[in-house]
Amino acid sequence: MVELKPIRMDEAARYLGYGDQTPDETILTLMKECEAPLMEACHPAYSVGIFELECCSEDEVRLADCALTLTGKDIVKHLVGCTKVAIVAATLGSGVDTLMRRLQLTNMPKALLTDAMAGAAIEQICDDIQSEIQGKMPLFRQTWRFSPGYGDLPLALQDELLAAVEANKRIGLMTTDSHMLTPLKSVTAIIGLQDMTKELRKVATEDGDAISAPVGACAAGACAGCAYHDSCLTRQDKTAEEPQDT
Repeated sequence: MVELKPIRMDEAARYLGYGDQTPDETILTLMKECEAPLMEACHPAYSVGIFELECCSEDEVRLADCALTLTGKDIVKHLVGCTKVAIVAATLGSGVDTLMRRLQLTNMPKALLTDAMAGAAIEQICDDIQSEIQGKMPLFRQTWRFSPGYGDLPLALQDELLAAVEANKRIGLMTTDSHMLTPLKSVTAIIGLQDMTKELRKVATEDGDAISAPVGACAAGACAGCAYHDSCLTRQDKTAEEPQDT
């Protein structure tokens, strides 16, 4: 079970634009004053679904037992070599939105700091969710979190991601007409899962990168139209083993 931990002030400072620098004492004092009300307002909740990767083409990934189809070349590249996909939806709850609205009317500096700290808090929740998945699936390596709106993955897929893990019913997470998440401090993410019990090979991407991918990770029948058809060493090995016509 994932629970909210003390907020990492260095991460909150990064959200504020400080980078690796430490805020001055005035800012740090204000951040400490904001922490307790924020922690009280937070009610983290999350929903996770693990799906088999059924088939992928040059610009589309289909998942088994799920109506969701992931579109775009960037998500195909992100999931190369994965046999499973984790769909994650997480939120800090509507209490944070209420707190933020109150602060925006009464104390704008604290509203800005609280917003950054809430951003750090939801990221900590997502990190802990990934740790929980790792504990349940220790033989799988995870990719980093990929969310709708990043690269060429459409933001409009938010609705389908939420439906895939029943986030509306389970944790009260919804989208607006413009596909933004509500409550505001919420995250959806796609995490690829590579089976590390399989032998690893290098797969060359179209832009020249080399990605480690488990041999035999692709779903049956996935070769046709695959973005990595010409550079897949697994396919090349199989082709070399096939008897030649004489």
